[in-house]
Amino acid sequence: LPVVFALDRAGITGDDGPSHHGVLDLALCLRIPGMTVMAPSSVQEVHEMVRHALTLDGPVSLRWPKGVARSVPPDQVGRGLCARRLCGTDDGTPADVCILAVGKLVEAAEEAAEKLDAEGLTATVWDVRVVKPLDPDMIADAARHRLVVTAEDGVRVGGAGSAIADALAAAGVGSSEPAPSVVQLGTPDVYIPQAKPERILAELGLDGPGIAESIRRVLDRQSLPS
Repeated sequence: LPVVFALDRAGITGDDGPSHHGVLDLALCLRIPGMTVMAPSSVQEVHEMVRHALTLDGPVSLRWPKGVARSVPPDQVGRGLCARRLCGTDDGTPADVCILAVGKLVEAAEEAAEKLDAEGLTATVWDVRVVKPLDPDMIADAARHRLVVTAEDGVRVGGAGSAIADALAAAGVGSSEPAPSVVQLGTPDVYIPQAKPERILAELGLDGPGIAESIRRVLDRQSLPS
């Protein structure tokens, strides 16, 4: 049925208690056939997604975090079910890493890309926007990279990163090109003690510096002689 589930306080909520973090919804909703799963990265995206969700025939889940909403100008708001490519190389060649970020973690992904750029490393960044169905153009672009990193403030097991990894694997079937390495960043399969959200995200490596450090470690390993 065309029901829109508005999921407030998604992701790491902070001081509400270990059982109150909203980290299970992506993994749960992605299992439901026919469910559209939306994750806005700004208050403007919420408005756009609610409008679009009301035009769809099936059920929709739409999640947003607790706290002050991020605000962006009109030219940084997506449309429909499409993902948004936020940055990449100027000449269109694959960057050193492709970061696919979900919801609140889009801002952290952009910060990670800036830190990597200062070190001479290039990054393509996508705002996933809709975790189900995934934008095929985004998947095709990510598949051109040697390394893909997914970032979400939900459980890593069975979450958005898992869905993206499956889509990348399916896109590579029959291709002569090697499939990219995929690193999935998300929350662990435990109850996370309460603390300020910024502190928890930093401890989990889900802030800008943490995402950048995860990428550095993988790129360093890839550069080692076999």
